[in-house]
Amino acid sequence: MTIASILAIVDGSDTSAAALRAGLLLGRRFSCRVDFLHTEPDVLASVPIVGEGMSGAAVEQIMASFQAAADARLKAARDLFDSNCQEQKLPCVQPDDGIVPGKFQVSFRQVEGREEYEISRRGRLADVIVLARPKEGGDVEGAAGFDAALFDSGRPVVLVPGEPAAVIGDTVAIAWNGSREAAIAVAAALPLLHRAGKVFVLTAREGDDSSLEPSELARYLGGHGIEARTWAYSPGTDSIGDSLMREAGKAGADLLVMGAYGHSRLRETVLGGATRDALRHGAIPIMLAR
Repeated sequence: MTIASILAIVDGSDTSAAALRAGLLLGRRFSCRVDFLHTEPDVLASVPIVGEGMSGAAVEQIMASFQAAADARLKAARDLFDSNCQEQKLPCVQPDDGIVPGKFQVSFRQVEGREEYEISRRGRLADVIVLARPKEGGDVEGAAGFDAALFDSGRPVVLVPGEPAAVIGDTVAIAWNGSREAAIAVAAALPLLHRAGKVFVLTAREGDDSSLEPSELARYLGGHGIEARTWAYSPGTDSIGDSLMREAGKAGADLLVMGAYGHSRLRETVLGGATRDALRHGAIPIMLAR
């Protein structure tokens, strides 16, 4: 079981370097193809509905502003990719070239349209989607690209902090609560868990709850040749998400695997509290699946 292809989103923002770095780290780890995707918005479709009485010159000014911003982001994304290719002598290929099994290669694809559509469509034929979390104050839950990757692609998502990570996957922590979503996340993470040096199963013990049984997950992983240590803790007065990140830090984890869970497709209720807190405050990359 391995990863053959990765889709990494480089939108030209300040956090694109983190997404690119994460894509390269994972690409090298699995000797696989990494396709970097930049979606340039259709400026005409992006312009808000014009109010009555707005002059043609004003409309043209708005469109020119939108276009200038889009051009600047495209240039930033392309320059970032090209400079890394040159500095690191990356094996660059064309985006439509075939994927060579067991060979690390990178490509850059520029498309025009709606980013969320392109991510969901192209992400379905990637093994993992990599995105960078917006900087402090940014709302990842409301980001259309993240929503499309998590809910519409059918693929696991690796969300990385705004600052580039030094390593991803050497020490992996699993947030385990026995749920369906957590089980899906574990299955999606098996390729990473196989290559990890250390794996910890983190479980928040609350009250007399004995249904979680992290030892059962450790036994399951053992059947896949993965040695995992259980790590039960009490969240105390912290939220589950905050305590998860704290315990993952104590374990020295550079990746947290967790399920994104909920009972409704509405954004307001679909992400559980632990997921929401981890997304907002996570200091390490998080692999999510549902």
